[in-house]
Amino acid sequence: MELKAIGVAHSPYKSLQQIPRQGFFSEEEAVIEIDEAYAPALEHVEESEWLTVLYWAHLAERDRLVTTPPSGVRSCGVFACRSPHRPNPLSLCAVKLLRREGRRLFVRHLDALDGSAVVDIKPYVDAVALARAEDEAGRLP
Repeated sequence: MELKAIGVAHSPYKSLQQIPRQGFFSEEEAVIEIDEAYAPALEHVEESEWLTVLYWAHLAERDRLVTTPPSGVRSCGVFACRSPHRPNPLSLCAVKLLRREGRRLFVRHLDALDGSAVVDIKPYVDAVALARAEDEAGRLP
């Protein structure tokens, strides 16, 4: 398996202690800078109001398998929570796209540490809401 960084996150969070437990809890603006080689992949990205950003949590503890979430009172396995500390610290976050300037995406709600490698960007789709709507409309078996 091979992952390639497509860009870098520029955020106001310089330490793990500064990162909000969910990006949605912060109104801070951040910038995702896409590498020149991947600039063509941004074509029409500004047509999406919300994006899903996948990034590498490079300072995460990769040997932690059990943790206690900030909102929890009991421990749980890392596959049952959104902790950045996990065997493969691939993180995802839904961000609001404020504007695009060339290869730079100005976003809100990104919870990545400054300098985190961005691995992928996709238009945000709430699949659960779509499935519920389809089910209510009688379009699902």
